Amino acid sequence: MRQLSCRHIGPTCLSAAAFLLASDPLMAACISAMNTPQWPTIARSIHTVQLCEQIPVGPNHTARFQIVSLDACQTTPGISSIVARAFLTCESGADSILPLPPVEGEVTAAITLDTNACMITDTRVQISGDLGMLLSGLDETQQFARDWAQTQLSSLCRLH
Repeated sequence: MRQLSCRHIGPTCLSAAAFLLASDPLMAACISAMNTPQWPTIARSIHTVQLCEQIPVGPNHTARFQIVSLDACQTTPGISSIVARAFLTCESGADSILPLPPVEGEVTAAITLDTNACMITDTRVQISGDLGMLLSGLDETQQFARDWAQTQLSSLCRLH
């Protein structure tokens, strides 16, 4: 299996898991990225997402981001799907004029990507709880997630 080395670990997370699948054709159809030697690199990458920072006012600082699972499946040769789940807590930053109580939610991201073309073909991000109510009101949330993941996938593809 290839060793993943990420010079710019800003969110290679989901795409890195897909490349784990693509790098070894004998690998099982699905893996948990949390059980691979590359997990520390992938986890650091995921922690750079900063969804809370997309909220224009209020609790717009990431206080906690706990990854629960990250599973990657090769659906057909060259096509992978990745599902990640995490708990997220947003709080008001120290410089907030009007501090608000923290809000929490569970984030589930599902991504389909073409590893041969190095392109994300579909993304869906769902956020539950009070945090979901805040972020779902922002039209940019889905596009932000897709752009972020595609940028990181492109960076990873340049490394190979």
